Amino acid sequence: MAVVIPELFSEAINSKMETSLRIGKIAFDATDLTPDIRECGDKVHFPSIDRISGAEVMEKGGSLTPSELSMTDNEAEIKQVGKAVRIYDRDKIQVKGKVVDVMSEQIGEELAKAVDADLVVEMDTSATYKTPVSSANALTYAEMEAGFDVFGDDVADSSFAGIIINSRSRSTIKGFEQFVKADYTYSKDKNGVMGEDGIIGYWNGIIPVIVCDNNTYDETAKESKTYIVKKDALGIIWQKEATIEEERESLKKATLLSADELYAVKLLNSKGVSILRKTIS
Repeated sequence: MAVVIPELFSEAINSKMETSLRIGKIAFDATDLTPDIRECGDKVHFPSIDRISGAEVMEKGGSLTPSELSMTDNEAEIKQVGKAVRIYDRDKIQVKGKVVDVMSEQIGEELAKAVDADLVVEMDTSATYKTPVSSANALTYAEMEAGFDVFGDDVADSSFAGIIINSRSRSTIKGFEQFVKADYTYSKDKNGVMGEDGIIGYWNGIIPVIVCDNNTYDETAKESKTYIVKKDALGIIWQKEATIEEERESLKKATLLSADELYAVKLLNSKGVSILRKTIS
């Protein structure tokens, strides 16, 4: 007899993974724009349209020089992340109701952590803009604003997907008067109050500030990393649903329950992320 109903368990894992994602929430979901991904190690493509050249000054009788529409093919490798749980026969009677819920929650959380960590690696590896700060684990308000300055005049608040900070910088952010005091017009009610989704508030009242410790602390340099991310800069493609399998271990009198998910991530715009940290390499 099956320990769980695969379809329902898969749905529960996907649901928990979706709610547990933090960095993944600000990535552009391109799942519906690509064919189904089926094999780990295969390549998947994130097409993006290149920018055309600037406008021309026209003269009487002159002709415009047309730009050709071109696309950059951003290729990413399909990865597979999974988790397995061994359930002994003597415990199987307990595997129902709340216990199944807890298992699906924990597996979903672990899968989400793996995806978030890969998104950080993409930013660390490919981002162009990197701004030095004075402290390893704290920021000043001026330093945060300097992280926005690298985007030039393309700094409309609505064009940003979010800000990712390590928890070591949480108290610093809460200490910014411009972030928490209601008498600043760009502050937002309840800024500084941490929600279950990891959001501690909204920069300039619009841009979500997300606390995430997943790969946002450099253990070697002993310093935190902060990421300011533009919309559509990060891309992610998902397998349609998690794969659930059961395997009988008769000699152990146990059943292995495993879940895995295929996905691909890519930094689609190297100039769409600003990284703030003390050490810039």
